[in-house]
Formats: sequence, structure tokens, C-alpha cells
Amino acid sequence: MKHDLFHIIHIIHLPPIDIPTNTNTGTQLAMLMRELIPHICHEISTMTSPKPTILITDLFGSLVMPIAEKFNMSKLVFFTSNAWNVALTLHTPTLDEVVEGEYTDQKECIQIPGCNPISPCDLFTPLLDRNDRLYHEYLQICEQIRKVDGIFVNTFHELEAKTIVALRSGKISKVPVYPIGPLIREAKKQSCEDENRDYVIDWLDKQEEESVIYVSLGSGYTMSHEQVKDMALGLELSGKKFVWSLTPPSTKAGDDHYLMAGENAESNGIAISQASVSSFPDEFYKIRSKGLVVMDWAPQLEILKHSSTGGFLSHCGWNSILECVSCGVPIVAWPLFADQMMNAEIIAKEIGIGVRLNVTQSANVVGSEEIAKTICKIMDKEDIEGCAMRKRVKELKHIAEKAWSQDGPSFCEMTNAFVRISQTRGV
Repeated sequence: MKHDLFHIIHIIHLPPIDIPTNTNTGTQLAMLMRELIPHICHEISTMTSPKPTILITDLFGSLVMPIAEKFNMSKLVFFTSNAWNVALTLHTPTLDEVVEGEYTDQKECIQIPGCNPISPCDLFTPLLDRNDRLYHEYLQICEQIRKVDGIFVNTFHELEAKTIVALRSGKISKVPVYPIGPLIREAKKQSCEDENRDYVIDWLDKQEEESVIYVSLGSGYTMSHEQVKDMALGLELSGKKFVWSLTPPSTKAGDDHYLMAGENAESNGIAISQASVSSFPDEFYKIRSKGLVVMDWAPQLEILKHSSTGGFLSHCGWNSILECVSCGVPIVAWPLFADQMMNAEIIAKEIGIGVRLNVTQSANVVGSEEIAKTICKIMDKEDIEGCAMRKRVKELKHIAEKAWSQDGPSFCEMTNAFVRISQTRGV
């Protein structure tokens, strides 16, 4: 069936667009979407029967929704993040009207009807500076999304039950929301060199069950020299075996080198014993015999699925969280950017499958003792809170496995969405 789908997918290559590079990535995406509108319209207008009847975009792609109105198409948005972020997006135009000054200066948490409140410092990145162009671009995106016919979100009801109920109450928006997750990539499709994959899995095969902590702050982030030092010390203090995926460190801390991972790397997906590590701090070398370090890329889903893996120290990208849930692995949360702070709050406070590290906001630095303590909390069999987290994430693993089974909740949500759209269109 999957093979047959490729015969009905028509990929259209749009022309390259020149946009200014002296602004942030989010603003560039918004500018790109607007510039592409006439090109997308041209392509649709030249299509022969059958004409497209539904337009599905992601968050930033929603800026092209006027195309759907022009061609009388149903409008859908797919959120790759969580339902809490959907609620924030739909409620942002209201917040823009009622909140005075910067959101980050508010003394009280940001309120969304029916949802858990959001700490101002945890808000989605576009909301952190109301004077920045990105905020105004995001506000327009929110306005567009409030007018769509439906929202798909990569979550499932048991994972965010309270928020999904709130989204369907009509108090935030009237837009139908369909939780259709967890949608995650298959392990066999990971972009990892076979030699490196075998090296990692063979090493894991030799470790005891749930004895290894997997460490990765995402393929888009380069740790600072200080962060690598504290991480190495924290891993040593924890006494746990580890698999650590990283790139050679930056000389500065903070988020201004986010999405620059690999630019200065001298290897790609090669175990540390085969790579140049001259830029690493001394503390890094002391722990190499206690674990495995992989440069740039590791077969993440296969690592999380492995029986030796007992925890994941993660940046809390939503895809990584869903992979952890699907594999039954608890999380140590080190959020860095975008929606990751909200994601970290969800897993720590709402779902109860992880612990959020105490991060120094100015430099995104975590002390080594904090790292060690938190790793031990989620992995030590004697820790009562850790046991509860491991039990809960394993329960969610079984629920997630059934979500996309025949007549499973996410399968039914997707089916109901298209039935509803077909009825609306009179098909």
C-alpha cells in the first residue's frame, strides 16, 4: 500500500526565492511563504482534473491560506508540536488585545481557558519580543489559523487530555482539533551510516537492561565549551553508562548558535574514537571510557527502543518526546529554543514522565551536580518518583501503540476529519 501511494503523489518544485538573511529563521520562513503564493497559485491553476480540494500546511505555511480561498479548497493545518501550543496559537490574538507590555514582564502566568497556565519565560519564541518583526508575523499566522476548517495535531488524547478537552470546549476557538499522533519516523529510515549504527547498537547489546542514559540536545544545536564540560562532569557524577550524540563545541554559550550544528564539525556520524576532538574540554576525555560518544548523528529511535536504554537527556523537541513515549523511556529535560520550554513543562508537570533541569536562563548552563541528580532520579530503581515516571511512560507506550491501530483513537480522528470535510463540501 505504501508503495502504491508514491504513484499518486505529485511533487512540484517551486522556484528559489531570494529573501534577506539578516533576520531570524522564523521571519525568513514567513517572508518565503508570502513570496511563494503567486508561484503556488500558478501551479494549481495549471493542474488538470482532479483539482485539489484540500490545502494542508504546517504552522508557517498557513500564511498561504488565501490560496485555498481563491481555489475553493478546504483549509487544514498540521501542528507537529503539542496541543498546548495549538491552544496558545489560537489564543494569541486575544492575548495581543488584553495584555499590556511584554509578555515576559508579566508577573502572573499567561492564562488560556481550560489549559494549564504558561510561565512567561516558557512562551513560544515568537512571543518573547513584541517589538520584533517575528512577533507580528506570528500574530498574522495565528489569525490565519483561527479561520481554518480543522487542525491536525501530533499528539493523542491520553497524552494531553486536559488541553484537548479545552480546545474542543469552544472557549478558545471554534476550529475543530483532531489529535492524530503519535506520528514518528520508522527506525529503519534513520539517516545514519550503517557502520556507525552497528557500532552503537553492538555497544548497547553489551550493557545491562535500562542502564544507559542517551544524551542528545538535537541535531540543530551546538553545545558551548562550558556546557560540554558540565555535561561530562554530570555524567561522571551520575555513575551511569551513556551514549552521547554531539558536535564539537562552540566557544560561547547561549542560543545564537542554534541551528548551526555541524558547521565546524570534522566528522559526520562517526564514533568519537575515529574523530578529531581537539576542541573538547579536559573533563570530556576523562569519561570516554564510561560510555560512547557519537559525532553529529546517532540512530536515535533505535537507541531509545533498545532494552539497555533507561533514560534520555533531551532538548525536548516534540518529535523526541513522542519517540520517548513510543519507546517507554523517561526524560531529563534541557529545553533550549522555540516550543521546547513548553514541551518540558508538559512532560514534567502534566504527563509525569520526566524531570526538567534547572537551567541558568542567561547562558543555558546547567550545573554538573544538577545533571547527575536528575539522571539518577529517572533511572535509579530506589527512587520513588523515578519509579512512578518509568511506570507512567510504559503505560503511555502501550496506549500509543494502539492509537493508529484499526479503529484506534488517532485512526478514527483522521477518518472523522475527512468525513466531516467531505460532508461540508457536499461530496
